[in-house]
Amino acid sequence: MELELKRHEWRSLQGVSGDAGALESALRALAQAGDRDEAVQAARRVERVIFAQGLLCEASAAAASTLVHCLWRRSEHAEDLILGMLSDISVAVVDEEDPTVYGPISQEQCLSEIRLGFPMYVEILEAGKSIHSRTACIDLILACGLSDERLRGRSVYFLGKALQLDGLEGHRDVIHASIRELSEGGAAR
Repeated sequence: MELELKRHEWRSLQGVSGDAGALESALRALAQAGDRDEAVQAARRVERVIFAQGLLCEASAAAASTLVHCLWRRSEHAEDLILGMLSDISVAVVDEEDPTVYGPISQEQCLSEIRLGFPMYVEILEAGKSIHSRTACIDLILACGLSDERLRGRSVYFLGKALQLDGLEGHRDVIHASIRELSEGGAAR
Protein backbone atom coordinates (compact mmCIF):
# COMPACT_ATOMS: atom_id res chain seq x y z
CA MET A 1 0.00 0.00 0.00
CA GLU A 2 2.90 2.36 0.66
CA LEU A 3 3.91 2.19 -2.99
CA GLU A 4 0.38 3.15 -4.02
CA LEU A 5 0.33 6.03 -1.53
CA LYS A 6 3.63 7.32 -2.89
CA ARG A 7 2.45 7.01 -6.50
CA HIS A 8 0.15 10.01 -6.09
CA GLU A 9 1.10 13.67 -5.76
CA TRP A 10 -1.59 14.33 -3.15
CA ARG A 11 -0.91 18.06 -2.77
CA SER A 12 -1.35 18.55 -6.52
CA LEU A 13 -4.82 16.96 -6.48
CA GLN A 14 -7.91 18.98 -5.68
CA GLY A 15 -10.19 17.85 -2.90
CA VAL A 16 -13.59 19.34 -2.16
CA SER A 17 -12.11 22.19 -0.11
CA GLY A 18 -8.58 22.68 -1.38
CA ASP A 19 -5.68 20.36 -2.05
CA ALA A 20 -5.77 16.70 -1.07
CA GLY A 21 -2.45 16.73 0.80
CA ALA A 22 -4.09 15.36 3.95
CA LEU A 23 -5.26 12.20 2.18
CA GLU A 24 -1.94 10.34 2.33
CA SER A 25 -1.75 10.29 6.12
CA ALA A 26 -5.51 9.76 6.52
CA LEU A 27 -5.53 6.75 4.19
CA ARG A 28 -2.49 5.27 5.93
CA ALA A 29 -4.15 5.75 9.32
CA LEU A 30 -7.32 4.09 8.04
CA ALA A 31 -5.49 1.01 6.79
CA GLN A 32 -3.46 0.68 9.99
CA ALA A 33 -6.15 1.56 12.53
CA GLY A 34 -5.60 -0.29 15.80
CA ASP A 35 -9.18 0.08 16.99
CA ARG A 36 -12.59 1.17 15.76
CA ASP A 37 -12.29 4.75 17.01
CA GLU A 38 -9.02 5.24 15.10
CA ALA A 39 -10.60 3.78 11.96
CA VAL A 40 -13.67 6.02 12.22
CA GLN A 41 -11.54 9.13 12.80
CA ALA A 42 -9.32 8.30 9.82
CA ALA A 43 -12.36 7.61 7.62
CA ARG A 44 -13.81 10.99 8.56
CA ARG A 45 -10.53 12.65 7.59
CA VAL A 46 -10.67 10.96 4.18
CA GLU A 47 -14.33 11.85 3.70
CA ARG A 48 -13.72 15.54 4.49
CA VAL A 49 -11.34 15.70 1.54
CA ILE A 50 -13.17 13.65 -1.09
CA PHE A 51 -16.92 13.93 -0.43
CA ALA A 52 -19.22 16.87 -1.12
CA GLN A 53 -22.91 16.10 -1.55
CA GLY A 54 -22.33 13.09 -3.79
CA LEU A 55 -19.94 14.90 -6.13
CA LEU A 56 -16.56 13.62 -7.24
CA CYS A 57 -13.36 15.64 -6.91
CA GLU A 58 -10.03 15.32 -8.68
CA ALA A 59 -8.63 13.31 -5.76
CA SER A 60 -11.49 10.76 -5.89
CA ALA A 61 -9.80 8.44 -8.40
CA ALA A 62 -6.50 8.39 -6.49
CA ALA A 63 -8.39 7.83 -3.25
CA ALA A 64 -10.38 4.97 -4.82
CA SER A 65 -7.19 3.35 -6.09
CA THR A 66 -5.56 3.62 -2.68
CA LEU A 67 -8.67 2.36 -0.87
CA VAL A 68 -8.62 -0.75 -3.06
CA HIS A 69 -4.98 -1.26 -2.05
CA CYS A 70 -5.94 -0.67 1.59
CA LEU A 71 -8.22 -3.70 1.42
CA TRP A 72 -5.21 -5.98 1.15
CA ARG A 73 -3.64 -4.61 4.36
CA ARG A 74 -6.72 -3.43 6.21
CA SER A 75 -7.30 -3.79 9.88
CA GLU A 76 -10.49 -5.53 10.90
CA HIS A 77 -11.67 -2.20 12.30
CA ALA A 78 -11.55 -0.47 8.91
CA GLU A 79 -12.85 -2.99 6.37
CA ASP A 80 -16.49 -1.86 6.30
CA LEU A 81 -15.44 1.80 6.28
CA ILE A 82 -13.13 1.27 3.30
CA LEU A 83 -15.78 -0.66 1.38
CA GLY A 84 -18.42 1.92 2.28
CA MET A 85 -16.28 4.74 0.90
CA LEU A 86 -15.61 2.79 -2.28
CA SER A 87 -19.34 2.22 -2.63
CA ASP A 88 -20.01 5.93 -2.12
CA ILE A 89 -17.41 6.85 -4.75
CA SER A 90 -18.96 4.34 -7.17
CA VAL A 91 -22.28 6.20 -7.16
CA ALA A 92 -20.91 9.74 -6.93
CA VAL A 93 -21.12 11.95 -10.01
CA VAL A 94 -19.46 14.95 -11.61
CA ASP A 95 -21.30 18.24 -11.16
CA GLU A 96 -23.30 18.68 -14.38
CA GLU A 97 -23.45 22.47 -14.16
CA ASP A 98 -19.76 22.93 -13.39
CA PRO A 99 -17.85 19.72 -14.24
CA THR A 100 -14.51 21.07 -12.99
CA VAL A 101 -15.78 22.65 -9.77
CA TYR A 102 -13.61 20.17 -7.82
CA GLY A 103 -10.97 19.67 -10.49
CA PRO A 104 -10.82 17.46 -13.57
CA ILE A 105 -12.41 14.08 -12.86
CA SER A 106 -14.79 11.62 -14.47
CA GLN A 107 -17.00 8.93 -13.04
CA GLU A 108 -15.28 6.43 -15.36
CA GLN A 109 -11.85 7.23 -13.86
CA CYS A 110 -13.16 6.34 -10.43
CA LEU A 111 -15.03 3.24 -11.57
CA SER A 112 -11.94 2.03 -13.40
CA GLU A 113 -10.01 2.10 -10.13
CA ILE A 114 -12.87 0.52 -8.17
CA ARG A 115 -13.16 -2.36 -10.65
CA LEU A 116 -9.58 -3.39 -9.79
CA GLY A 117 -10.93 -4.64 -6.46
CA PHE A 118 -13.62 -6.87 -7.97
CA PRO A 119 -12.09 -10.20 -6.83
CA MET A 120 -11.74 -8.87 -3.28
CA TYR A 121 -15.38 -7.76 -3.20
CA VAL A 122 -16.46 -11.23 -4.25
CA GLU A 123 -14.30 -12.87 -1.57
CA ILE A 124 -15.57 -10.56 1.17
CA LEU A 125 -19.16 -11.10 0.04
CA GLU A 126 -18.62 -14.85 0.27
CA ALA A 127 -16.61 -15.15 3.46
CA GLY A 128 -16.62 -11.78 5.24
CA LYS A 129 -17.51 -11.60 8.90
CA SER A 130 -19.09 -8.12 8.86
CA ILE A 131 -22.57 -7.77 7.40
CA HIS A 132 -21.80 -4.11 6.64
CA SER A 133 -18.78 -5.15 4.58
CA ARG A 134 -20.74 -7.84 2.80
CA THR A 135 -23.61 -5.52 1.87
CA ALA A 136 -21.16 -2.87 0.62
CA CYS A 137 -19.72 -5.60 -1.60
CA ILE A 138 -23.16 -6.21 -3.11
CA ASP A 139 -23.20 -2.54 -4.16
CA LEU A 140 -19.62 -2.68 -5.44
CA ILE A 141 -20.21 -5.84 -7.47
CA LEU A 142 -23.29 -4.19 -8.96
CA ALA A 143 -21.31 -1.02 -9.81
CA CYS A 144 -18.56 -3.08 -11.42
CA GLY A 145 -21.03 -5.05 -13.53
CA LEU A 146 -22.95 -1.97 -14.61
CA SER A 147 -19.83 -0.06 -15.58
CA ASP A 148 -18.01 -2.84 -17.44
CA GLU A 149 -19.72 -5.25 -19.80
CA ARG A 150 -16.92 -7.78 -19.22
CA LEU A 151 -17.86 -8.01 -15.54
CA ARG A 152 -21.62 -8.02 -16.02
CA GLY A 153 -22.02 -11.81 -16.37
CA ARG A 154 -19.66 -12.46 -13.47
CA SER A 155 -21.56 -9.98 -11.33
CA VAL A 156 -24.86 -11.72 -12.07
CA TYR A 157 -23.29 -15.10 -11.30
CA PHE A 158 -21.69 -14.09 -8.00
CA LEU A 159 -24.75 -12.19 -6.79
CA GLY A 160 -26.90 -15.18 -7.73
CA LYS A 161 -24.69 -17.42 -5.62
CA ALA A 162 -24.87 -14.87 -2.78
CA LEU A 163 -28.58 -15.65 -2.51
CA GLN A 164 -27.56 -19.02 -1.08
CA LEU A 165 -25.01 -17.68 1.42
CA ASP A 166 -25.64 -17.73 5.15
CA GLY A 167 -26.06 -14.35 6.77
CA LEU A 168 -27.46 -12.56 3.72
CA GLU A 169 -31.06 -13.73 4.10
CA GLY A 170 -32.22 -10.22 5.06
CA HIS A 171 -30.63 -8.75 1.93
CA ARG A 172 -32.17 -11.00 -0.70
CA ASP A 173 -34.45 -8.25 -2.04
CA VAL A 174 -31.43 -6.00 -2.66
CA ILE A 175 -29.54 -8.86 -4.30
CA HIS A 176 -32.51 -9.73 -6.52
CA ALA A 177 -32.90 -6.07 -7.52
CA SER A 178 -29.18 -5.87 -8.32
CA ILE A 179 -29.33 -9.00 -10.48
CA ARG A 180 -32.40 -7.64 -12.25
CA GLU A 181 -30.67 -4.31 -12.95
CA LEU A 182 -27.59 -6.10 -14.29
CA SER A 183 -29.68 -8.46 -16.41
CA GLU A 184 -31.63 -5.58 -17.90
CA GLY A 185 -28.35 -3.92 -18.84
CA GLY A 186 -28.84 -0.90 -16.61
CA ALA A 187 -26.95 2.21 -17.60
CA ALA A 188 -23.60 2.77 -15.90
CA ARG A 189 -23.97 4.78 -12.74
